[in-house]
Amino acid sequence: MGAGSSKGRIWLWLLVVPVLALVLLGLAGFLILPGIVQKWLGGDDFRMLASRQLSTFLQTEGELEPLQWSSFTVSSAGFASRPNAPGPWVWEIRDIRTGISPRLLLDRILRFPEINIGSLRLAPGTRPGVALPETPAPATAPSGSAALLREVQVGSVEIGSLRVDPGTATSGWGVRGIRISAQPNPSKTDFQLQGGEIITPFPWLGLLQLESANGHYIPPTLQLASLRVTSSQGGELRLVGEYAGGPVPRAQGKVSWENWSIPGGKIGVGLFEIPARMSGEFVLQELRPGGPVGQGQVRLVGARLQPGQGSQTILGLLGVLTGDTRLQQGAPLTTATAQWSMQPGLYDVNRIVAEAPGLIRTIGQVRVTGNNLSGQIQLGLERGLGAKVNGLTGGECFRREENGYLYETINLSGTLDRPQNDLERKLTAAMTRTAVRTGVDILQKATGNTDPNTPAGAAGQVLKSLFGPAGR
Repeated sequence: MGAGSSKGRIWLWLLVVPVLALVLLGLAGFLILPGIVQKWLGGDDFRMLASRQLSTFLQTEGELEPLQWSSFTVSSAGFASRPNAPGPWVWEIRDIRTGISPRLLLDRILRFPEINIGSLRLAPGTRPGVALPETPAPATAPSGSAALLREVQVGSVEIGSLRVDPGTATSGWGVRGIRISAQPNPSKTDFQLQGGEIITPFPWLGLLQLESANGHYIPPTLQLASLRVTSSQGGELRLVGEYAGGPVPRAQGKVSWENWSIPGGKIGVGLFEIPARMSGEFVLQELRPGGPVGQGQVRLVGARLQPGQGSQTILGLLGVLTGDTRLQQGAPLTTATAQWSMQPGLYDVNRIVAEAPGLIRTIGQVRVTGNNLSGQIQLGLERGLGAKVNGLTGGECFRREENGYLYETINLSGTLDRPQNDLERKLTAAMTRTAVRTGVDILQKATGNTDPNTPAGAAGQVLKSLFGPAGR
């Protein structure tokens, strides 16, 4: 009996001791392993390793400032590119704070549930074309504490303020004060942007306010689910789309805007000027070498027809001929719309319709090739006003009638800086011919010599042939 009990206790100890050993080893691992990893993470070896990896990722040369640990929370004053560092951008990251998950350290996983960055500032690099030095591969496999980790995870990244200084690299664009939240993972990174200002290179556009934006990045494609921007003048712009970089970049999207500013505050092609704001949309279909391809439509808001540089003579002349001062003083347009398309180096604006009821109506199309302008506009005057011009030009101008307007065809040419048209030349030439013909008729009637066989009659026929109606 005693021998049996002794053997039982021996087997019990043989079973219990390994279990206790495993428990003690687990407790030791739980207590010691985080301390070992924490000590390594707080050392200069890890800081320099992190600096090199961060520099490579950001395409710069910089250094992470010393890490301060408190339990499982760590902070750093930041990371900054060195003066005159090569690369396209100069980085300044301030106030980095994060923590690690001690439970996952037992699985050799270093997880940062949330990384908080106080501010991130980007400036165009002073040496964008200089290649970064290649980081030599380690001669031996990592050892010690570094070899304990098999994976690094990041839950989310919060940036309190993003600033990008405008410059040549950004084509004059910049941002400041934008808040960013991102949730990175190997397959997809979701992001949200809110607040802040967008700096534009266009004085007429001014500062823009970023209201919100969100989307995700699935390598190599950036997908923007929504973006909303407002202007200081009260306009609103919305954008959705996607972009994929690479040797042959791809992009598609749609932008719509309401009550937006017009470059220079007005639009015109030398015939007249139209101060207005605009609403519309544009669909980006593809990217080609040299520029985007797409089409859209636009509607002018608060549009008003008025004389302007290069058009005062035309509207003034029509005003004198018709006796209607609205052509000189301006009038509101109740309709002002157009459709347009673009491809590299070429803009087509078609289905142009602009109307001030009871005064003037314009339809037509315009093409811009580089800086050169071409196109054709049908300018319609209200029937009564058009009839006056038609009579004064001897029936040569404003002859075609449609829907209560008499129309004249105007051909456009020149450049965007110096647009030209043939309306003034046609009007003055027609009026000159009419005046000469009228003068000849008066002379012939006064002398009574209308017979072409007489000297006076022959002279009248010659004058009429020289200043006769223009070919139509």
